[in-house]
Amino acid sequence: MHPIDRIGAIAIRRGPSRLRVFPGGWGDQSIVAEMRDAARLEDEPSDIRISWGPVERSEQASVRDGWFDAVTDVPDRAQTALVRRIEPAGGTTRMCLLMAAWNDHGFDTRQLLADELLARGIGSLLLEIPYYGSRRVAADRAQPIQTVADFARMGIGAVAEGRAMLKRFRREYTMGVAGYSMGGNIAALIGATAGFPVAIAPLAASHSPGPVFLDGVISNGIKWESLGGESKAREQLRRTLDAVSVLRLPVPPWTRAAVIVAAKSDGFVPAAATLSLHEHWPGSELRWQRGGHATLLWRKRAALADAIAASFDRLNSPSEA
Repeated sequence: MHPIDRIGAIAIRRGPSRLRVFPGGWGDQSIVAEMRDAARLEDEPSDIRISWGPVERSEQASVRDGWFDAVTDVPDRAQTALVRRIEPAGGTTRMCLLMAAWNDHGFDTRQLLADELLARGIGSLLLEIPYYGSRRVAADRAQPIQTVADFARMGIGAVAEGRAMLKRFRREYTMGVAGYSMGGNIAALIGATAGFPVAIAPLAASHSPGPVFLDGVISNGIKWESLGGESKAREQLRRTLDAVSVLRLPVPPWTRAAVIVAAKSDGFVPAAATLSLHEHWPGSELRWQRGGHATLLWRKRAALADAIAASFDRLNSPSEA
C-alpha cells in the first residue's frame, strides 16, 4: 500500500464523523433490494431533455451548463441534474462522459482531467450525480450518503443518468465514458450497458463496490454498529454491493476497446478487483501505473487522459470493431 493511502486509512478510521460510512444503517430495505436487480441496467436508456444556459468561450474551449430532470426515484433536492459540456474551441467528434468519484462534489477535480482531454481534442461531459454537488441532500460538510439505501439510490441514479446521457449525445459525437475510483466502476456499468459501441476507460476502478468497501481502506470507516454489527452484517453487505457488478453483465463486443488503468500500490481498490474487470472483458487493455490511489489521480493525470484517448482510438480501429 502506498504511504499516502496508508495515511488515508488512518484518517478514515480516526477522523471526523463525516468520514464514517453508512452511519445511518441500512435505510429503506425496498430501495436496497432495487440495487440487487442488475437486470434493470439492461433496460432501454431513458430519454432526457436538457435546458441549456449560455455558452462561455475561450481560446481553448466552449463551456455550457445544462439541466435535466432525474430519471429515477431520488430525493426532491436531487431532482434536477446539472451537466457541464466542455468542447475544444475548434470542435470535436469525440466526447467523453466523466463520472464522479466518491465524495467528488462539484466539477473541480474532473475539470483537471477535462483540461487534459481538451489538449487531445476530446470534449467532456461532467455530470453531477444524485446526492452530490448542487444535488446534496445534507448539510455542506456532512456525509450525504448516510445509509446503504442512499448509496443504492445514488448508484442507480448515476448509472441511469449516465446511460441517458450517452443516448442523448450519440447523435452528435463518438461517445466515451470514464471515471476515477467509484466513477470508474459506474463508467464500466454504463459503458457495458450503453446499447451501442462506446469507448470505456475505468480508472483505478473495481468491478463492483464490494471489494472497495469491504477489502480496501474504506472498510476502516464503516459504522458496523449501525448495520447490526460486523459479524452479522459483513456478508450481507458484500452480497448487496457485489450485486452491482460488471461481472454479472453480458460482455458486449465494444469492451474490446476498453482501456483500464490501475495503481500498483492502491490501498483503496484491491488489485484483484481490477484484474477481475479486465479478465471479464476479453481484449481489453490493462495499464499499471506506479503509485497509490491518491497519487495516481494527482500525479498521473496525463496518463489517465492518454488511456481515455486510447480507448477512443481502439473503438475506431477496424481491428476493434
